[in-house]
Amino acid sequence: MQRLFTTVDALDVFHKQDAVHQRRLIAVIVNRTGTEPLTAGDVAPITSYQRILSRLDRGVHKGIAIGAARALWRECVSILRQLFTPPEIRITELDELARLQAPTSQDLEKLKLLIVSPYHLRRFMGELDHLAWLDLLVETQLLDPPVDHQGWPMFSAVDKLKEDYAPELGGIIERIAKKFIHTESASWYPARAALDIGKHGHSTLRLCLKKHPRSPAISAFAVSACEKHPDAEAFIESVANIALNHRNWEHSQVYVKNFMSAYCSEVTQNNGLRRVKILAYRISDVPEEELNYALFVMQNASLGEYAADESERGVLPTLLGGMASCLNTLAETCAPGDLLASVSPLPDSVRERARAFILANSQDAEIESITQELTSAIAKRDPLADDDVLIQRVVDACPEDSYVSAWRTSLGPPPELQALGTALAERNVIDEWRRAYRWSAFLPAEVCAPWATAVAVISGAYGPPAKRREPIRATFGYGRSPITSEELSAMSPHEAAQWIANWSPSEAEWLVSARELGRALEMTVSSNCEEWARDPVVIASQLRHPTYIAHYMQGLASGASAIGTEAAGKAVDLIELTRTHPWPVVVLGKDDFDYDPTWRPTEHAGISLIKALAQSSIGFGGRDEYVWSVLASEVEDRSETSGIISGSVDYLETAINRPFTRALEAVFSVISLEHKEGNVRPEGLRIIDSLLMLTGRDGAEARAIIAPKARFIAYISPAWLEAIAPKLFGDEAPPAMEQTAVDLALQWGQPYGWLLENYRGFVRDSVRRGVQNSLTHCMIAMLWKVQGYAPSENLGFLSETAGKISEAGKALGLALRGENVPVEYAGTAAEFWRLALKEHPRELFGFGWMAEVKIIADDTWNSLMLSTLSATRGKIDLSQSVAERAADQGQSEQTLAILDSLIRGLEEEWDRREVAAYARSSLLSATSLVDTANYRRLRNTLMERGLID
Repeated sequence: MQRLFTTVDALDVFHKQDAVHQRRLIAVIVNRTGTEPLTAGDVAPITSYQRILSRLDRGVHKGIAIGAARALWRECVSILRQLFTPPEIRITELDELARLQAPTSQDLEKLKLLIVSPYHLRRFMGELDHLAWLDLLVETQLLDPPVDHQGWPMFSAVDKLKEDYAPELGGIIERIAKKFIHTESASWYPARAALDIGKHGHSTLRLCLKKHPRSPAISAFAVSACEKHPDAEAFIESVANIALNHRNWEHSQVYVKNFMSAYCSEVTQNNGLRRVKILAYRISDVPEEELNYALFVMQNASLGEYAADESERGVLPTLLGGMASCLNTLAETCAPGDLLASVSPLPDSVRERARAFILANSQDAEIESITQELTSAIAKRDPLADDDVLIQRVVDACPEDSYVSAWRTSLGPPPELQALGTALAERNVIDEWRRAYRWSAFLPAEVCAPWATAVAVISGAYGPPAKRREPIRATFGYGRSPITSEELSAMSPHEAAQWIANWSPSEAEWLVSARELGRALEMTVSSNCEEWARDPVVIASQLRHPTYIAHYMQGLASGASAIGTEAAGKAVDLIELTRTHPWPVVVLGKDDFDYDPTWRPTEHAGISLIKALAQSSIGFGGRDEYVWSVLASEVEDRSETSGIISGSVDYLETAINRPFTRALEAVFSVISLEHKEGNVRPEGLRIIDSLLMLTGRDGAEARAIIAPKARFIAYISPAWLEAIAPKLFGDEAPPAMEQTAVDLALQWGQPYGWLLENYRGFVRDSVRRGVQNSLTHCMIAMLWKVQGYAPSENLGFLSETAGKISEAGKALGLALRGENVPVEYAGTAAEFWRLALKEHPRELFGFGWMAEVKIIADDTWNSLMLSTLSATRGKIDLSQSVAERAADQGQSEQTLAILDSLIRGLEEEWDRREVAAYARSSLLSATSLVDTANYRRLRNTLMERGLID
């Protein structure tokens, strides 16, 4: 039994070899041609290969006749020739076949033996100069649209033959389209080709669009064809029936708008009524809610105004604008009755507007028809702008007794005053009364006489009735100041402060606020800080409101470099004054977007001013003791949270938006100032030390400010750093805070050898977890030869995490690119690269970034890059930069091999073509290498992919 199971297993392994052989052959073809082999049933080298193997297998086990064996031999030779014919010979033979004037079925078989990849077929099709071959090929599967998004070879023939054979091409493309009409992705190809051959492709486009009306691409092709041939009446109208259908809008809104111009531009007396009716039917398909919205936005404007200003909501306004454009064109040439009949399919609400527009713009409309139209309209709808024209025409042409009585009847009787008053009080005026009130603005006084009192009463509530109600437009705006910064700058500081203090907000001034006035003041102060800083307490006493004083202080901070030492002391006096909250806060808006309702933002501005005075090396005019007391107080007060409340945001981002940590930033600025002056006080260290035992978010945000400045602290005083290091990074820190501190130091700080050496375990943990910039610090430590970061040690550590070695290659390339990089780093970088190649050949993609490392000599770089590409099969990051470096140096067999590997390995067509441009220039400059194997290999690679002739 065991022998039976072993035999069954062996059979399973044997049959699996078929798939292995097939994959290997596909890999060979991809390596040679850069694309998957053709899979068309009558040109499928992989299928042919499998069939031959199967027949050979049967022959070996069951016997085979001599004649059949010879036939198999010929087929084997044939497929080997198909697969491995040198590109120069293949292309020559393809071109010779393309020139045949009367190809036969035998010639077709020869062609099939020369085609392996889609490029070979594209090349052949692009060389045709007549249609004889297409008649043969259309019956095969060679012209079937691709299923893998590769180029369609038929496009090459269309480009070559469309000028001379457009009608015949149209027929062939339509045959292909019908064959694949049920598949949208396949229909895309004949539809695109049909667009290229002009009017002779319209039937194919119509066929594809009808089957796939919601395809954005096919819709775009059909619309483009209409734009190119606006005189193709039948085609345009067939496209209109599909493209303008409401059910297709969400898939082709842009194309509908583009189409309408072509549709309306060629309206004539012969086709106009037909086109208006098509639009009417398409508008009638629109849901009622969309129609109602469009008409609401339009108010009582004429339908013709849609042509001038389309709404942004949906495509309906485009249809209405098209309708207005067509009616405008036809009003002078078509009989009014015919036009009125053409708009009959419209929904009632739109049809009424269209009818009024037609009658108002037609000089041939009979006066009786207009009178009847108005009589009906007055009884059932609100007046439109076009009605004014119609009423005037009736009044000018007819006696009063022919219309007054009828129109009064349509208006209906006016309400009793008591009923009207009650309705107005309850805000429940019935529609009939509102309608009569609105018509009273249009109708002659004698018609509205019975309604005069009622209209006057309604006008008391709603204002006099207006003939024109403007279309509703969306309005957008930004907050603005009641006075510009330039206007404030033209005043003296005291005049400007007084003007600001006297201003008060008004509801009549939309988007004008105290906040924007404060920002204008801030800009003014920062641009002329010296003058504004002379007497800050007096200025603040004039401004009085904390909103303006806060912006004033921010302006002083922005322009602090212009403040003198004496004025700096006065600025600190202002900080001291504002912390007493000297004046009550007046309401200047609806919320804290409009103004500051408390003095706290002013206190924040004071911290910003202290920081700015320190960074500008101005000092505090002898008020240093007070400044330190303010900073200590602010740092101790951790009651306020960050302005950024998302828990996913980095600790430093929340810290710089939180009051206590912003004060901590100012502490470091003051320490720096004191160091420059040679008198660093202990207050700074005490404040920093007081924060190191904090836990939770308070502790993390404090460390976000302190940890990245470890190198700065050591610069100020190495003893300081040694004193606080155990609490900041070491075993005296609260649980988990030591790792948090290292994370933040690596993410936001400059590389620091002391930190990298003494806390290597924490550094490596940061790298494992992917902390931003941590890997760069790790690679820089290697370049600096910090203990524990040698190339072999780094590789051993990085290999523990998948993908880290590739990331390290990128980090190393980024760290070493640019000018003025020490040359001595080249040896260490090359050693790391060489060891990665030797020990971890599957993690080298990121080393493409080494293309920009100039300190590595070209010979060394070429050798390492070529080995890298060999290991990655030509796939690498920054492939275009790799190609550029290979092409920009003196050409060698190595540089040509690098370019060859790239082109063979790249999968994205864009990258491959960009690299091919460098490869072509390299071939041109490598004349001395013409006879080398690498030159021929690169040239063949480019030829097989159609990248050179």
